[in-house]
Amino acid sequence: MDKYSLMVPNFLPCKEYFDSKKNNACPGCGISLAVRHVYKAAEGAIEKAIWEAPASCDIFGKKAAVSIMKIKQGKADVVICFDNEAGGKLEDAIAKKMPAVAVAQGYKYVATACPSYPFDMFDKVKKALETEGKSYIHVLCPCPVAWKFEPENTVKVGFKAVETLAFPLYEVGTGFYNITIKTLQPKKIDAYLTAQERFEKLSAKEIAQAAATVEKEYARLAENAQPQ
Repeated sequence: MDKYSLMVPNFLPCKEYFDSKKNNACPGCGISLAVRHVYKAAEGAIEKAIWEAPASCDIFGKKAAVSIMKIKQGKADVVICFDNEAGGKLEDAIAKKMPAVAVAQGYKYVATACPSYPFDMFDKVKKALETEGKSYIHVLCPCPVAWKFEPENTVKVGFKAVETLAFPLYEVGTGFYNITIKTLQPKKIDAYLTAQERFEKLSAKEIAQAAATVEKEYARLAENAQPQ
């Protein structure tokens, strides 16, 4: 994917709704990159967006250290969760339960996204805004400061999350369940975990357990995505 990164601006809308000069994020901030993509997809609807800060965020009845954006447009009611795994725990990095909760609660469109895959993310935000009823998008936002990697590697770390199946990209709607980015030859979970210094003290046993969890969860996802 790296060889296409310089072409991204040529295919996404040119107009910028996100003003980086008014943003105080750290260099390489995954949330800022994700928000920029969302703004481009939402266009004028972004003016209706309501933000909920991490400290006060209540999602699915539980407090969570994530940033939430809510957009209502016509009959669409969209919730976008920007998750930088502020908790810093290994289980946070290998299992995302909130999309499954959204599906169980009857959301009309549910998806996962990552700013490392801008076209995938752009399309999902568009779909959510075109869906009547509630939609939920869970966005993995690599954080150089908390995850402890160099700021210039934000996009690469996002790639590793998807390529190791630690954070699969998929969508669920009425009558469909799709894996939108398929990895034909998944990399070992080590490639993702070792790219972050926050996990440098993990034992071989813990990494093996993480690999088993990822394999189990992805197998379940792949089974759900099969034509019924």
